[in-house]
Amino acid sequence: MKRAAFFIAGIAFGVYLAKQIDANPEARKAVTDAGDKVKTFANAVVAGYRDQESKSVTKTKVKAK
Repeated sequence: MKRAAFFIAGIAFGVYLAKQIDANPEARKAVTDAGDKVKTFANAVVAGYRDQESKSVTKTKVKAK
């Protein structure tokens, strides 16, 4: 029962927070900027992973021959 109460309280807090952010243009801009930074970071991580993976696959293919 305690988990359900925390879950419902979390949803209510999330709705309240979303309304506050929508009402404040500066907060909306800050959230948008933070989202853009997270996407940029995630894309950099993915690019680095793919680069390392391609190097690893190339080395493995060369050794296999």
